[in-house]
Amino acid sequence: MNRALKALGKSLVIMTGVGYGVIKAMDVLASEGEEAASDSAQSHNTKSTESHANARPDPAIQRLDGTLDVIEQRLIRMEKSIEALTPVQPMTPPSGATPKPAEHFITQAELDRAMQRLSDDIGADVDRRFEVQNRSVQSLRAMIARTDELLEQVIENIESTQLTT
Repeated sequence: MNRALKALGKSLVIMTGVGYGVIKAMDVLASEGEEAASDSAQSHNTKSTESHANARPDPAIQRLDGTLDVIEQRLIRMEKSIEALTPVQPMTPPSGATPKPAEHFITQAELDRAMQRLSDDIGADVDRRFEVQNRSVQSLRAMIARTDELLEQVIENIESTQLTT
């Protein structure tokens, strides 16, 4: 039982580290997207576009903040479950009485299944969030490209009107 609890504890530490790494990676990706957007806006001297981009927080970052809260809540629940699994000092039976067998204890297979289910759920959630982040980045790139095209057309129209006058 102690070995199983140690293995569970190690798994939790590893999963926490992986979750933290994933969140940091998403933060880096989000900040790179913001830097690219602000660089593009500065190169075209469009302060209104830049202030508009900074006026609203990125929904992907808000979802990442929510993800951090969800992971933290899961870790708290898992810690409480571990506390519930820790062995309690057995009471000494009265002399002459036979101790009762344990009614239910967690087997290694049950623990493995529970950890696998949790790992699968977290993996699916992370995959889904990566997909959402990827779509957000692609959408942002498409919007930037379209904005660049429109700015080029506006600049061309202004230059053509200046040449004709």
